[in-house]
Amino acid sequence: MKARKGMTVFTTLSTALTVLALANSNAVEAAVLSTDPGDYVALPPGTELGLLYYQHAERNRIKVDGHTVTRDFGLDSDIGIARFVHWTTLGGFTVTPQVILPFGHLDLGGSRDYSVGGAADPMVGSALWLVNDPKQERYLAIAGYVGMPLGSYDHDAPVNLGENRWKGMVHLAYVQALLPDTLYAELTLEHDTFGNNDDFFGQTLRQDDVFEVQTHLRYVFNQQNQFGVSWFHTTGGETHVGGVAQNDTTRTQRYLLTWQHFLQPTLQIQTQFGQDLDVVNGAQEKYRVNLRIAHAF
Repeated sequence: MKARKGMTVFTTLSTALTVLALANSNAVEAAVLSTDPGDYVALPPGTELGLLYYQHAERNRIKVDGHTVTRDFGLDSDIGIARFVHWTTLGGFTVTPQVILPFGHLDLGGSRDYSVGGAADPMVGSALWLVNDPKQERYLAIAGYVGMPLGSYDHDAPVNLGENRWKGMVHLAYVQALLPDTLYAELTLEHDTFGNNDDFFGQTLRQDDVFEVQTHLRYVFNQQNQFGVSWFHTTGGETHVGGVAQNDTTRTQRYLLTWQHFLQPTLQIQTQFGQDLDVVNGAQEKYRVNLRIAHAF
């Protein structure tokens, strides 16, 4: 299928909406590496951390320019993530080489019913702390991650877990205690960049960079329990299919509530609930529930 100059590649409404859900919302969400409260508080070198995540999210409408264009839509995701982090030092700086292995299941409803399961694209990366000051409880870190196109992908499928492209993510994160040992403000700036998917419905998919602001306000009740309120703002990510801009730059705001509880000093369970507050171009998330188990070795 070839595009004519001045026209989008996909000319029917149902197909265009599916492409929006995939190329814009799904790809952006897959690329963004969301942080949790406390993620950028440095742990002692020699610590090894194993984490297992489960994420369930439901999306029930498509938004174009901030307006709902169809309610005959559903995209549910059940995603698991296995993550291993090793804390060590390099040149006097604390670093965390790590591996992230996502997998799961997607269900697309509405005018095009489809489901798929399998492995998503794995990621490798590390954070490096430029400031690691436990006494003043302040931390400044930079992190980089690379996503590899190894996940399951079908060029004819309306949704996929793999993206069939390389991607890179950079974090700049700062943590500061507002009240010692009690209240913390956390800010992470993320920049994502993408390689091309050269087999997207027989076309080449190119996506502009994505930027996200991730904020957390974390309150520590005691040694076992802490609570976080988070706000995320994502922008960018316009897609180009066959060289034709799709005019689908996204702007998304969402919130997340987090409860973290230590069952043992080295074993923590985390529960989260949240949803999109506003979406410009993309599939709007009705709600999400996240669970995480973290064990330090």
